[in-house]
Amino acid sequence: MTIDIIANKADFQRHLNGCERRLNDLTKSLQIIENLSQNLLQNTNNQEKQELYFNQLNDIISQIKFLYSSILKLEQCSYSFYGKKRLNFLKINLEKNQIKFEQIQKYSQTKFGYEYKENDIQQYNNEQQEQLIKLINKNFNDKQIELDYIHQHNILVNHIEKDLTDLNDTFHDLHRIVHEQGTMVNNIELSLTNTDNMIYEATENVKTTVQIKKRTKHIKWILIIILIIAFLLLIIIIYFSIKLSSPLR
Repeated sequence: MTIDIIANKADFQRHLNGCERRLNDLTKSLQIIENLSQNLLQNTNNQEKQELYFNQLNDIISQIKFLYSSILKLEQCSYSFYGKKRLNFLKINLEKNQIKFEQIQKYSQTKFGYEYKENDIQQYNNEQQEQLIKLINKNFNDKQIELDYIHQHNILVNHIEKDLTDLNDTFHDLHRIVHEQGTMVNNIELSLTNTDNMIYEATENVKTTVQIKKRTKHIKWILIIILIIAFLLLIIIIYFSIKLSSPLR
């Protein structure tokens, strides 16, 4: 029989109160067993009462062992600071009850042939302490393994965080490059638009020049024709002038 796992301060206080109640019950049981031993001394031939008496003695051994085990675990608990004085009081009174019980055991061995193993409870306490030390060492090793795992996990998280930071920087650089390329593309597009406008204007100018050239060519031919006609008219006029002036001579 052992106490439950102490999870918090409330559990510690509850188990401590339980140990105090059990110690009071142990004190009452010792008083009762003393009275029984006196009654049994007057009726030594009553085997039934003697067997009942021995069973009660064995039950007290279990109670003492349980209290030692419980107090030891309460002392090793991280919340023992809150009940240090009460724990010391429990230990002192439990040791007194143990001494009194050993005296009763010796008396019962002498008077009634009770099988009594000296230092049985003390041996049990030593075993409990050894088991508790092993348990503490095991918990420490488990916690160390857990801490190592958490440390490795933190290192992994830090690496992941660094990788994410680098990836974020890469995205920022990519965004900057795209922005710069976008500006360059806009400039190229603007240049192409201006080039298109210049080409359109040049085409219009060429068309205008061609039209002017065609008009000039037409005017030139018209002027040539007019000059030819004028020259012919002049020749005709001169011819007729000469012809008309000839009879007069």
